[in-house]
Amino acid sequence: MDAKKAKGCLLFLVIGIGISWGIYKCQYAYSYWSDLRDRPWAYNDDENAPLLVDTWEGSFKDPDNISKTIRLEIYEPVSKEEREKKAGRKWKNRKGIRSKDKRGFDGNATVISRLGQENYEIYGSVSKEDFHDFSFHFRPEDEKKRILPNFTLLGGSAGHWEGDVLTITLSFGYNTASGYSHYDSLDPRHDKKVQLTLKRKTK
Repeated sequence: MDAKKAKGCLLFLVIGIGISWGIYKCQYAYSYWSDLRDRPWAYNDDENAPLLVDTWEGSFKDPDNISKTIRLEIYEPVSKEEREKKAGRKWKNRKGIRSKDKRGFDGNATVISRLGQENYEIYGSVSKEDFHDFSFHFRPEDEKKRILPNFTLLGGSAGHWEGDVLTITLSFGYNTASGYSHYDSLDPRHDKKVQLTLKRKTK
């Protein structure tokens, strides 16, 4: 290959790389702009703006009157690393149960008490009318590591967040020492709900 052809091939390669990089940047920028528009509860150009996506902490008493603390973390629907992979056509969802819905989110919750530590996965969605209202569900991170017997957190919880305060209503299910679910309509503990206020974790 003579010098002229080599120079032409090099120029073609540089142009190709430049076009690929431009496409990548455009896809990344459009993906982020779309989330700013569609997910204002998860993204904001102002890094100090309060978002639902964060870590929240609070405490409550379960139906057995056992004091418990809860640390609840709501993930970004799409992380920076995932957005880069998506823009580079190497997209692969984070392992978990995050909804692809523009209003969907997932995360985790850790509950600590004298009984030990309970680990949950959470998933839910913000309201279409007002993204400050949301609903979500708890499920054990590992069924084999549940604390038994115990009143564990259930799904169908409603919530609202505003600024640095998040309010949720907790419902419970009772699991016996052998791991079976048990409900007694005559026992008021089994229908108890707890309204809990969490504060944004100070970074």
